Order: sequence, then structure tokens, then C-alpha cells
Amino acid sequence: MKKNLLICMSLLMVIGITACGKENNADNNEISEVTFESLTELGDDANDEYQDPLPAEEDDGLDAPDVVTDEQALDAVKNYVASTNPDIISMENDDAYTIYFEVESSGPEEIVVLYRSYTASQTRFYVERATGDTRVTELVPGIIDEETETGETFNIKYFMGDGDVAVSAYSDDFLMNYTWKTSSMVADEYGNAVPEYDVRFSEKTIDYGHMDGDTFLPDHSDTITLLEQYSEHSFKIQAVSANGTEYTYQTSASDENILEYYETWDESEYPDTYSGGASLFK
Repeated sequence: MKKNLLICMSLLMVIGITACGKENNADNNEISEVTFESLTELGDDANDEYQDPLPAEEDDGLDAPDVVTDEQALDAVKNYVASTNPDIISMENDDAYTIYFEVESSGPEEIVVLYRSYTASQTRFYVERATGDTRVTELVPGIIDEETETGETFNIKYFMGDGDVAVSAYSDDFLMNYTWKTSSMVADEYGNAVPEYDVRFSEKTIDYGHMDGDTFLPDHSDTITLLEQYSEHSFKIQAVSANGTEYTYQTSASDENILEYYETWDESEYPDTYSGGASLFK
């Protein structure tokens, strides 16, 4: 009897253990199934929330297509200097003159190009890599012993390549979509002081005349030989009159609404040929 009782108890224990094992397996299957479904439902969101444990490599921007390289800056500065003095390049290769151009420093945001002239003056061009905007300083040993801003600014990209590439970042709307006026004044029929001329620019001519209400009445025109745009509101325009007078309008460094007049094409002669009365304003 005891033997039978022990056998029955053993059978009950086996059945109980088997049932527990099945129940635990069912629970485990259910957990695994829920976990799997949760990951599936997340889909792309799981990837969106994923954070790369490794820091991204910093991009210095030097491989961007429009960024100015050291070589481009150096060549463009040479083109810029040669635009006002075409003999510079030949003088650079002449042992009789100590002239050289070099990249003095180069950083992620700015390039400094040094031009040393035959007079020993040092002109530095600070070029922004991203935009091409350039400012100029000068140092002349014994005369200007500290590096000094000249107030001259332009966009170096205009002088990259063959020099015929327009500055795509800017337009000529600021110059051509307005009527400028001469600083010199005359008396009108009523005795009021008025500008001697109203002036308008086209791509090929500078037109001098007078406004009659909203209508521009041209009096005469001069031919444009050079039109350079250094920034959105900065220009240099060279022209020749019917009697052969060569002159330059250049945006004032202190006021973009003023075009300073110089009766020359040679920038070195600007101080002696400036005329405030012939300058334009708007």
C-alpha cells in the first residue's frame, strides 16, 4: 500500500513539473513575442533615435566648391594688382626689382596674401575663403610703420581665372536701377539750386541728362570701358568722354551712396585727380 502511495505521489510530482515547464515556456514565448512586435512597430523611428557613439569628424569646409583656395587667392591678387599696373608681372620676373607675392598665412576662414612692391611697401590682402570678400592693409617702412587699413575692399572672386568671370553673388541693380546726381549744383529757371546733371548707368554707357518728372531726358553719353563690382554695393567704373577724357567713378569707402570721381584710370593718380563736384550721389 505504501509502495502504491509513493508511486502515485511521484507521478503527481512529474505531472506538476511538466505543467510548470509548459507554463514557463508559454510565458517566455509570450515575452519574446511582445518584444519582437515592439521592435517591429518602431520601424524607422528606432533608427531615427539611434545615436552614433562616435563623434562625427568636424568639417572645415575647405572642400566646398565655392571656397577660395590659397592658390586661387594668390593668382587673383596678382590679377588685381596687374589690373591697375599691367607692368607688375613683368617687373616681378625682373631681377632689377624686388617684387614678390606670397601666401603669408592660411587658415580655415581667411587667407592673407602679401604683395611686396619695388618701393618696399607691403600690401596685405585679407581674403575670406567662403565669400571672397577682401580687405586691404598697407605698411611702408619709414613712412607707415604700423599695418594700417586702407579702406579698400573688393571681392577677390572677380579676379580669379581669366578675370572675365562675373561675381555671381552680386548684381548691378544698386548701380543701374537708380538715378544718380552730380554734387556740383546750378540754378534752375526759378533760381533754385539743382544738380548739374542727373546720371544713369547702362551696361555700356554713362548717360548724363535731366529728369522731367519721371522721364529721363539724356543730354550726352560717355562710353564705359571697365565696370567692376567688388561687392553688392561697391563698384569701379571707368569711362571715356567724347573729347577723350579718361575718368573713373569708384564707390566711396565711407558711403556706398557716393561714387567718387577721378579724372584718370591710374589708381596711383587718384589723390591728384579727385573732384568732389564731379562725384555722384543718390
